[in-house]
Amino acid sequence: MKRIYQDYHMHSSISPDGNSSMEDMCRSAIDKGFKEIAITDHYEFYIDGVASYRFNEAYLDEYFIAINKCKDKFSDRIIIKKAIELGQQHLQHEKANRILESYKFDFVLASVHKIRNLDLSQINYNHSIIDIYSKRYLEEVYELADNEDFDCLAHLDLIKRYASKNNIKVNLAKYKDELSQIFKRLIDKNKGIEINTSGLRQGLNEPMPSLEILKLYRAAGGEIITLGSDSHNIQDIGRDFEKAYDIIKAAGFDSIYTFDNRESKRIQL
Repeated sequence: MKRIYQDYHMHSSISPDGNSSMEDMCRSAIDKGFKEIAITDHYEFYIDGVASYRFNEAYLDEYFIAINKCKDKFSDRIIIKKAIELGQQHLQHEKANRILESYKFDFVLASVHKIRNLDLSQINYNHSIIDIYSKRYLEEVYELADNEDFDCLAHLDLIKRYASKNNIKVNLAKYKDELSQIFKRLIDKNKGIEINTSGLRQGLNEPMPSLEILKLYRAAGGEIITLGSDSHNIQDIGRDFEKAYDIIKAAGFDSIYTFDNRESKRIQL
């Protein structure tokens, strides 16, 4: 059986939406045979003075205390990378940069969960608006890719997850011009994209982004990819990675990447 032993997207209970402690996440990854994980707890940004009760310095300090304990406890069994998933960092550019200067991460995922402050999960999707919101979403992704400091772009076609709950199918691969511009910025800045397997277990029957988008990225010259389960509990760590292996190969890649101190390393498959 073909396997990949690095999971580069997971959330502990320090994240507001996480369900398992960081120690339990590490133990589960070890039990499943993983050699390396990146714990990418969320940090969300907003505009217009919206303040989060959770995302602050105390939250980041809590994360670093927990992950340093885990690194000490499990250092002989698994490599644990300090990582973060920054949501909409382009909405608060200076604050995001201050965080990355103050806290030293091995790996930074960038995400768009919102269009401005409107969460993708809160949109009432229908056929008359889906094209508008798909383009607005890609505009946000481009702004993020164009201006911000990160290593890989997470779940590029995330909007399809939420639209599908309204029985609306979204295929962002048809927006080739918009994707081409995003890929150009990523490649020019030596950044990559993530293959997120959560779509395979959440009713989409494909990863995020889709195989079609992965092929477009590869054709554009994209090389850097990471693989993540987007697990919020111990059960989903590494879920569907065997399927992901075949998808990666089908898209034209022969390797994935890991990160240390924000420097990428190629892992041959």
